[in-house]
Amino acid sequence: MAQSNVRSASSPEINPRIIVAAIVGISLLLIFNFLTNQTFSTNPYLVYGTALFLSLFAGAHLLPSVRPHVSKAASIYAYHWILCFVLIFIVPTLSYFLYIWVLLIYLTYFSYQAKGVVYSSIALWAALVMGVQYQDNGLTIASFNKIVPQYILLLIVSIILTQLVFSNVQKRTDMESKVDQVERERARLLGLINTMYDPVITTDGRGYILAYNAAALNLLDTHMTLTGKHIRSILKLKDSKGNTIDIFKELESTTNIQRRKDLVLPVGSTDQISLDLSISTIKGTSLFSKKEGYTLLLRDITKEKSLDEEKDMFISEVSHELRTPITIAEGELSMGMLLVDKPKLAVEDIKESVTKAHDQVVFLADMVNDLTALSRAERSDTKMEIQTFKVGDIIKEIEQLYTAQAAKKGLYLKIAIDPAVDKISTNKLYFKEIMQNFVTNAIKYTQQGGITVTINKKGNNIIVAVKDTGNGIAKSEQAKVYDKFWRSEDPLTRSTNGTGLGLFITAKLARHIHGELGLESELKKGSTFTLTVPINLEKDESD
Repeated sequence: MAQSNVRSASSPEINPRIIVAAIVGISLLLIFNFLTNQTFSTNPYLVYGTALFLSLFAGAHLLPSVRPHVSKAASIYAYHWILCFVLIFIVPTLSYFLYIWVLLIYLTYFSYQAKGVVYSSIALWAALVMGVQYQDNGLTIASFNKIVPQYILLLIVSIILTQLVFSNVQKRTDMESKVDQVERERARLLGLINTMYDPVITTDGRGYILAYNAAALNLLDTHMTLTGKHIRSILKLKDSKGNTIDIFKELESTTNIQRRKDLVLPVGSTDQISLDLSISTIKGTSLFSKKEGYTLLLRDITKEKSLDEEKDMFISEVSHELRTPITIAEGELSMGMLLVDKPKLAVEDIKESVTKAHDQVVFLADMVNDLTALSRAERSDTKMEIQTFKVGDIIKEIEQLYTAQAAKKGLYLKIAIDPAVDKISTNKLYFKEIMQNFVTNAIKYTQQGGITVTINKKGNNIIVAVKDTGNGIAKSEQAKVYDKFWRSEDPLTRSTNGTGLGLFITAKLARHIHGELGLESELKKGSTFTLTVPINLEKDESD
């Protein structure tokens, strides 16, 4: 039998220890038969020698020094010759030793498939014929009739057992291949899920977690494994009204896809995360398949919710602030129109109405300017222009712009610049707007006395301080002065018109130029706002 390479690549290797154990067992059985007078040969040397040779030949295959030099084909040849010898000269040919040939047929089929079975079957027929002829002193019709059924039965048993074994092996191999494929697909799926920015969790039909990604762990702020845990124990959600949500019931109620944006995940005792939750069912390929599991896609929309709420508040506040001056201006202009139509023209009354309307229009213009500045301050997608300019030039512009406005209220506006302060490199527009906001805010909330602006140099920074003699700000309110639309609850301050955007814009602009704001204030004694800004912003940014 020539060695063939047609053995199925999916067939497993046979453990040589099993073969050796089987052959040693056969050797011991051969000796037992001799001791109980069941062998054909009565020569102890022949029987014991054959059993010993068979055991040693089989055992040699386990030796690392021998195994590489003995081919599989040579081993199978040897086992066939040895079994032929045993069946012809040692044991009765038609004894149960004949069924050991089933093992040989299996081995040849394992290595050479159908061709190996043909060769092994021919060798079996030869062993039967020669054995019966030798032991019965000739081949008769009676003995021939004995060996044919035995031969046919052996072939049938061998083929059936071999097919059963290899069929099971093939099924197991196919199953292992499918399992490997599923594992690879699962690994690819998990790899894909882990690349997703949004948290993903998948569960089985009973709600137990099968897979998740790193973003889910970040959302839940945990490092423990989630696999095998029930979704109820992981996602303890509430709705926007504070009612507890049974997440598994939400899964069960999902027919195909469900989305909810009103859920929150409590974090700690006071904080919570707003969630956008999408649930989709996992079904089999059949149209009528039951739900096999669920996929949950979660998205943290806390910031979006906050922005939406802030936008709603912004629109509400701006609408309210716009409504008042528009109403007043409209009323005063209507009054002026009525006065013009009177037979006796009341110039002073008309002038008073127009002046009041003009003041409200100026207020509206200031609000529009504030909103424009706010839009500019909140834009982070444009590169900020850095300019080098003299601080004194900006201060002179501020002095020229607001001295008359201060004098109109009977206030003084004093400027004091340290001679050491010369040029500064920063955004000129932002610096000027901060100064204007400080000064206009001081003038607005000061009724007597005045405003003093001082500029000093300290190290690589300049410090701008705007001090007023106004009503001051209570300690409890000082932390809120830079909030959007904030207005003091103090009656003296509250009576002054304002949008509540000036200092909020100032804080935004200060952050853009790496400035730090400060505030010192005392009720009925005034306030001092300070800005500390780097002299050279370009150097700061490059550092």
